[in-house]
Amino acid sequence: MTLGTGNDLFGLPSSSLSDDDGFTASLRVAAELSDAYRERLRIDASVQMITERGGLDRVDEGRFYASWERLLGSPAGHALTLGWTLGVDVIGNLGGSEIQDWTHRSLGLRRRLAGTGPNELQFRYPGGYDVLALVGGLARASHPLAAGWSLRGGVEGLVGAGTGVFSELHPFVAIGFTVRPVDLELREGAGIYATNIRSLTMKGGYVTGVLQNQPSARITVAGPRWLGSFVSFEWELNHGDSHQHVGEILVGKRF
Repeated sequence: MTLGTGNDLFGLPSSSLSDDDGFTASLRVAAELSDAYRERLRIDASVQMITERGGLDRVDEGRFYASWERLLGSPAGHALTLGWTLGVDVIGNLGGSEIQDWTHRSLGLRRRLAGTGPNELQFRYPGGYDVLALVGGLARASHPLAAGWSLRGGVEGLVGAGTGVFSELHPFVAIGFTVRPVDLELREGAGIYATNIRSLTMKGGYVTGVLQNQPSARITVAGPRWLGSFVSFEWELNHGDSHQHVGEILVGKRF
């Protein structure tokens, strides 16, 4: 079981891009069944809140999907992982403005739905909803080096169709370091997104239609073996091709 939250609050403190415009926050919950790291079935539900930069529009995107992965090779040696994803994408008003407003009031932050001028949160949702069926796949490979280091790479893709169409593709290469209880990955990735859903392409949305450079860093720290817990933090340095820094914290428990 995994719980997570992402926020542009994890951007550079002096950056104007950690200002609740563009990507603002995400919430995630997932459950996973695995067989000695060979096969893994994962059920994932998430919602992210996107707001217009320089305007008052906003949209929420919720995804619910199941994914399956199969590891070929050894987790500590040469390995190839193949997988697929099936799910649903819902885009519209999922209550993100109320959640954000409640959070800002609880933390004493100035930007609120009832604010004025620069202290006003975006509130204008598109009319109706878009619902898409999603299907995707992935291939990841790792090559061990010396002293816990490894080379990693792969590609992940997703397409959706319904009231609109959507696609995304993410190739990446990375260098990793694993010495229990720590796993560190420094990734140089890319992403390209395409859609005809206008709310995802507003200024501040992550769909730009161009190939985006997406470097990121992730560190995962495992708890004691008897506890089966872990904490992970991932930092993406160019969310939505805007140089917006987005961090996500995940806390998990294995049963």
